[in-house]
Amino acid sequence: MKPTTPYRPLDITIPFPELTAYARTATRLHPRRGTPTAADSSVGGPLLWPTDEAWPVCGEAHGRVRGVRTERARRYERMVEEAWARPRPADAEGLPYTDAERVELDAMSSSGHQPDRHDGTPLPLLAVAQFYARDVPDLAGFAPPGTDLLQVLWCPFTGHDDEGAFSDMGPSTRLRWRRAADVTEPLARQPEPAIVERTHYLPRPCVLFPEQVVDHPFGDCLPRELDERIQAWEDALAERAGAAAPRYQDDLSLAPGWKIGGWDSWHRTDLVRVFCRECGTEMRVLLTMDAYDSGGSWGPYPPVDRPTGITVGRDGEYRAFTCPSNPTRPHRMSIQ
Repeated sequence: MKPTTPYRPLDITIPFPELTAYARTATRLHPRRGTPTAADSSVGGPLLWPTDEAWPVCGEAHGRVRGVRTERARRYERMVEEAWARPRPADAEGLPYTDAERVELDAMSSSGHQPDRHDGTPLPLLAVAQFYARDVPDLAGFAPPGTDLLQVLWCPFTGHDDEGAFSDMGPSTRLRWRRAADVTEPLARQPEPAIVERTHYLPRPCVLFPEQVVDHPFGDCLPRELDERIQAWEDALAERAGAAAPRYQDDLSLAPGWKIGGWDSWHRTDLVRVFCRECGTEMRVLLTMDAYDSGGSWGPYPPVDRPTGITVGRDGEYRAFTCPSNPTRPHRMSIQ
């Protein structure tokens, strides 16, 4: 069944018609576990990469830090999936792992334990996602002329001194735009780093179910007078309807989950205006990567928990911003 966003509890542009001028479309991606190919838009699937183009690597000196071997991380995912598939009593606590599996889990747990040491050699970047413009309606508005495919890769370790990032809490990320038709000889098997800093930097293969929705700005992005009127309206509605009353921020403005375009939320920090370091233009959020695909009344049906396995920061959103005047300029990353 195709995941679909429920209708909003109400149309916020009826009490506040001026919000229409701020509306932006966004494409919710709704990743779900699957077996994508390089010809598909995906998270965690193979990229359409030319054989004559070098695969990017991270040459930063990560030092002899610890992580999790990629093969061990994938083994962990298989153990969890197999345990979920086994029958167990209704009152059983936890998953029915075998004794041998429990020994493995003690060595490498879902909490991000790092049993393996990185030898300091350069790391191939990890393929995170790719999006074809034919599948994602809002991607064309960001794509450089002549391109129709966005590919996302990152280093599987944090701690980089990225000039464009707002913090070092997330992986160093690269965006690669290309014209899909130019790739006539795709790479048959893409490189993969031997070790990752956290298991939740390693995406599970997911197919996408794109769905276009309408976003409205985070409250602090609106004129103060309008934001204050919306807050007063919320309070009055809550007095009449109680806890069931919809909230602008939670239910009526920004769709959560993986998405292309739309508005950016600043629910965990103060608002930060993101500007291009080369021309000073205010940047727009291109991609939002989220630990979940739900969020209050936005939760699609059928529901799913952590489909991609990716978590950056504290179960937050990891966003890529690009310059609207020249999307080939360096992007910037932010966590919420």
